[in-house]
Amino acid sequence: MTLVEVKAYLMERHRAGLSEIATHFDTSPDTVRQMLGHWIAKDRVRQVDAGSCAAGCHCHIRQDEIYEWVG
Repeated sequence: MTLVEVKAYLMERHRAGLSEIATHFDTSPDTVRQMLGHWIAKDRVRQVDAGSCAAGCHCHIRQDEIYEWVG
């Protein structure tokens, strides 16, 4: 998993839960958090309040940390 791969994954999905990303890349949530931290620092990703999950999204991520590409 590289920073570019994480970027591409979020750009394609727009929003994803931490566990969903970790599962996709077969890595730990802590590793994903570190990668996302890079993009958060560059104002390309933000963590979304789980309560703001919009209709039509992946509702299974509501109990997870949700990240959104805003690049």
